[in-house]
Formats: sequence, C-alpha cells, structure tokens
Amino acid sequence: MSFRPSENTSNHAKGPSRKWEEDVKPGDPVFEDARIDDLIIVSVTSIPAHNHYAHVLEASRARQVQEKALYCGSEIMKVNHGLESCTRHISVTTIQLPEDHQVWPGRRLVLVDTPGFNDSDQTERETFRRISTWLAQSYDKGTKITGLVYLHAINQTRMTAAALLSYDVFHSICGRNAVSRVVMATSQWDTIALPIGEYRENELRTRWWKEIMDQGAHYQRIEEPLRDIVGIVEHLLAKHAVSTQIQEELVDMDKRIAETEAGKKLTGRLERMLGSPNTDHLSQEKEEELKGSGFPLDGALLDRVKSLFRRKKGRNPPSHSTHQDFDHPPNN
Repeated sequence: MSFRPSENTSNHAKGPSRKWEEDVKPGDPVFEDARIDDLIIVSVTSIPAHNHYAHVLEASRARQVQEKALYCGSEIMKVNHGLESCTRHISVTTIQLPEDHQVWPGRRLVLVDTPGFNDSDQTERETFRRISTWLAQSYDKGTKITGLVYLHAINQTRMTAAALLSYDVFHSICGRNAVSRVVMATSQWDTIALPIGEYRENELRTRWWKEIMDQGAHYQRIEEPLRDIVGIVEHLLAKHAVSTQIQEELVDMDKRIAETEAGKKLTGRLERMLGSPNTDHLSQEKEEELKGSGFPLDGALLDRVKSLFRRKKGRNPPSHSTHQDFDHPPNN
C-alpha cells in the first residue's frame, strides 16, 4: 500500500471553500490508489492495541504457504507498522478477494486499522482528527464504507471515561445511516473467567452500548481470533457500502471537524474529563490540548475550567467516580 503527502484533490464538486481540508496536516497519509468499488472496513478501539487484522493476515500468509491464501489472490500488501507494533497511525491493508467469492468475486478488500483513543503518545483530539480526515479524503475520492468494527477488551475491569469517550465519538462518526454496518466486538476472552466476561458483556450490550445496539449494530465475541475476525469481515461483506455521518458532514456539508456531531461530542467529553472531581490541577499538556486549533475552546472557557480546578484543589474527591466497575452491579 502506497501513501503520499496530502493533496487537495477531489471527485466531489468543489465549492468556494472546503473547510475540512483546513484540518489536514502535511504528511497525513492518503489512500493513494482508492477505487470506487473498494470494500473498505474500518476498525476503531477504545484502547491502544496491536493491529486488529493481524490474525487475518497471519492466516493469509500461512495458507499461501499451503498453496492458497485466506482470500486467494495476489500477495497481501505490507502493513505499515508490522503485526507486532501498536497502531499509532492509520494503516491500510489490501486483500484481493478470490474470483469465486460468494458475494464480491475479484473485488479488493481494504482493511483500515486506526489508533486507539486512549493512546499515551497522542491526544484524543489528534486521534480523532486523523481518523476523520482519512475518512473524508477517501469519501472525497468516491469510496464508501462497507463496515466499521469497534473493539473492546473484555478484560477491562471498568468502563473508564476514556472508553466512554471512544464509544461516543465512534457512534457519532457512524451516524444512523451506517449503524447497520457496525460490529461491536469484545476480545481477550481467554484472559478472564467466563462468568465475569458474560456479566461484563451483558452490561455492555444492555447499558453502555444499548443505543447503538438498539439501532441495529451487530455484536460479536472474538474468542478464537482467526475464526471470529474472518467471520466479522465476511458478515460485513454481505452488506452494501454506505457513507458515514462524519463523511457527509465534512465533504457534503462542508464542515470543519470541530463542527461535526462527533467533534462536538469529543469537545463535550473532554470538558467533562478535565472537570473531573478526581483531578486537582490542569496539566500543562491538557491546557495546550485545550488551546489547540480547530476546537471551540476559547480563552474564556479555558479560564472557567482552570477556575474549576482551583476551587476543587485540596478537597477530598466525592464517593462517585467516572469509572464503573464491571464486576459488581451498580449501587442503586
């Protein structure tokens, strides 16, 4: 897969201005050889993770040695950061589907791996910007999304503020039009006792993820990674491609990233996280993040947030928390 520095090219009609392009930074990866008939599946995770499609690629390589690749066809393209490294940038892998594929014979499958929202090496806003601009650029070239996969590690003992942020932003990125192309998946089942995992799974499906599940998202456990990840891909390939809400907002409605529903959701969540009663100061890093370009966090708001921290400094945190323990039902 080849990448090039960002350029302002488009298959959509250009108006007097293209606001979303102002959020693109030099050196951002671009899907250079995008095709209108590409079958694109995007994965998002609530925590930093290894390449989500590693098992698909490992299976492909193993079967190539045994005469046949997983999806048979041309050699799998190289993953930018390798199977063992954490995904800190968007990586794109293409696989040629076999000519006898039941749904899309001979078509090109594009697997897009995105950074986690809780990555210590970059802010949540930067992760969101990278995902949003990649989606806008690919849509601007005429492509649509075949499916989106949201990954959550079932061994997480709590639904943290960062995990809630990731879910809320992901939901808003998709929008109602694309939610039927979403798979909400849980992984790492082999690291916990089954009853604990089942309790957390129920909490996710009936409480934390209830809205997106009610709107038509599909749920899948990843217990045997090779089998289940390939199953997710095949499930999504059975559906027709659609545009996501953020793609339509950025390209069709000509918005800046901060003006989208997902951008507003991210801003609101960050404000609440910064105003958490469990934090007694505003770090320099977070202050710089607030001052970052693109998001409507002006000086007056920054002063209010800093004032909130000053008022809370020295107080004992209240009994409630932004974290919810999965292993015990919430207190009523």
